[in-house]
Amino acid sequence: MEYSVAENTSVTVAVVEAVSDREDTDPTSLPPLASVIDPEALDALFAATGETTGDRRGTVSFDYSESHLTIVDGQTVVVEPQLKL
Repeated sequence: MEYSVAENTSVTVAVVEAVSDREDTDPTSLPPLASVIDPEALDALFAATGETTGDRRGTVSFDYSESHLTIVDGQTVVVEPQLKL
């Protein structure tokens, strides 16, 4: 499932909302995002660097809760089931 990061929404908030939606659970029932990734660093990675927004490009992937996430350019959150080995 793909989720767009809404304007004026941090990447970390978008991640929690997307996982909550995919796993059909309340966001407060999810484990702390900080248990798998530094939320401040994640937001800073895709923060605007000048007068424009969305000017940071890149991709980050990690597992959170029961999902595998890929964040693309800070604008799209792709949520897939976590692969269990």
